[in-house]
Amino acid sequence: MISNFTIAQSYKIEYEERANINNQLKNVTDPETRKRVSAYLSKATTFYLYYKNGESLYIEEKEKIAQNEDLNIQNQSSKKIEIGKNGGGIYKNFKTKEYLHEADVLGKELLVVDKLNKIQWKLLGEEKTIGNYKCKNAVATINNEEITAWFTDEVALQDGPKDFYGLPGLIMELIAEKKTYHAIKITETNSNLDIKKPTEGTKVSKSEYLKIVEEKINELKRGVGNSLRN
Repeated sequence: MISNFTIAQSYKIEYEERANINNQLKNVTDPETRKRVSAYLSKATTFYLYYKNGESLYIEEKEKIAQNEDLNIQNQSSKKIEIGKNGGGIYKNFKTKEYLHEADVLGKELLVVDKLNKIQWKLLGEEKTIGNYKCKNAVATINNEEITAWFTDEVALQDGPKDFYGLPGLIMELIAEKKTYHAIKITETNSNLDIKKPTEGTKVSKSEYLKIVEEKINELKRGVGNSLRN
């Protein structure tokens, strides 16, 4: 864990996402299929959470982002840096309670438009250290799934990876059924960071989006079943 900030309003937090392989494969019995899927899921994915003055964008690291000199935002004091332009991601605005998410569901481009609803976290009070930060844990049930989070009040952001937020400090680690999220680097950014809202895709609510995802998953399952019978 690397930290490089004092009191700032702009941050760049790097998260590592890893699949919880056993949970994702619990209904897969074929050994070869388990081996192939396990190898695919074992690779970690890097995401960045950019935060400035109550707005944030959670966006996947891509080759064009990693190679873009404009995103090397440390020690730049004059150049205006746009984050998220034509790049999608999950946008949160804690002042207006606005939530936006550009999503691609098997080729169907969607723009999820909704509000930031309060998550009913239960603080448990256990403590552990993650990197250089003292953290406490909390649990919540979201979409019938139990979520465990570890947060630090040493970083005064009520934000976290993906759709998770609302604790009295930055979420450093989060364990869901299918994925685990770890903050691995926190950096203060310059004041010229400009977070762009996602704009592309057919507008749907979050509940509509979740329904579409479920329907697409069921279509895939039916397709696999038909191919096996044929």
